[in-house]
Amino acid sequence: MLERRPLLRHRVLSGAAALVLVAGLSACAAEEEPVDEPEVVPTETSEPEPEPTTEPEPEAFALPADCTEIFPQERLDNLEGQNLVLRGGPGSTEGNDVFVDPTPEQRVGGISCIWANPDGEIADLLISVAPLTPSTRAGVVDDLTAQGLNESTLEDGTITYGLLGDEQGAPAIYNEVRIDSWISVISAFGGQVFYDEAVVFVEEIRGEVYQ
Repeated sequence: MLERRPLLRHRVLSGAAALVLVAGLSACAAEEEPVDEPEVVPTETSEPEPEPTTEPEPEAFALPADCTEIFPQERLDNLEGQNLVLRGGPGSTEGNDVFVDPTPEQRVGGISCIWANPDGEIADLLISVAPLTPSTRAGVVDDLTAQGLNESTLEDGTITYGLLGDEQGAPAIYNEVRIDSWISVISAFGGQVFYDEAVVFVEEIRGEVYQ
């Protein structure tokens, strides 16, 4: 157990002793060398560097190698389910021999594809994809305009040329002309349903040829 010492003795220090104590403290204080205060260096606050952002690569047009590559596989299966087989164009059963004359799309370096009933004489669908240059594009636009097709411009500047057709024999036609490509669909059957289907076909083809 710690011993508790009386504090009274400390309280009755004589005045002389107190003066001596104070003088001693003063002398010690006078003899101490000044202590240099540490210099406060402001810390620089660095702004966080922004993370580099990578711009998405622009989509590039690539002409399909043959007609089996212009659609996603799901659409190819759907056409087969409707008893429509690929009968004309590269990759088909009859190749390009089915064309008596080159199509306008073939003339500018593209491919044309025919889907039809295996035993039929009618090309139910004529679908084409072609690359375009500034010079060939101008000729394509002039030709489509001269046909009197309905012209429209999409938000991205793509020009479309279409014809609704009818059930009396006028085909449904839809063309999409971009800066570097031309996609066209001609359906042997006209009317709103087949025209809307042609628009969907072009959208699906676009997804395949632009990567």
